[in-house]
Amino acid sequence: MPKRLTRGEIEHALTAGPARLNGTDVRGVVLDGLDLAGADFSHALLEGASLVGADLRGASLFSAKAAGACLRDADLRGANLTAADLSHADLSDAQLDGAQVSGTNLTGAHVMGLAGLMRAGAIAGPADPGV
Repeated sequence: MPKRLTRGEIEHALTAGPARLNGTDVRGVVLDGLDLAGADFSHALLEGASLVGADLRGASLFSAKAAGACLRDADLRGANLTAADLSHADLSDAQLDGAQVSGTNLTGAHVMGLAGLMRAGAIAGPADPGV
């Protein structure tokens, strides 16, 4: 069973540099505005997590389960989103330039104002331009 983390535990992990949070459970945790650049969330459970305005530049969300997560205004430039489940996630006004999105599930995701989607790469699953 994945280790369940709180915001405080994640903030503590960040003090040592890019956090290694692969395989952890942060479902529903509010991580708004955190500097998570370079963090490793590979295979992590992020369903319903809130990452509004978070800096996720160069982070790895490889095969992460982030259905319904809120990534509004997040900076995902250069992030690895390969095989991630972002179905029904809110990516409104997020930045994706240079992100790896091969096999990413964006079914039902809200992408209004999303920047860099065309420069990010191949995507699996239709996205909802949302309101």
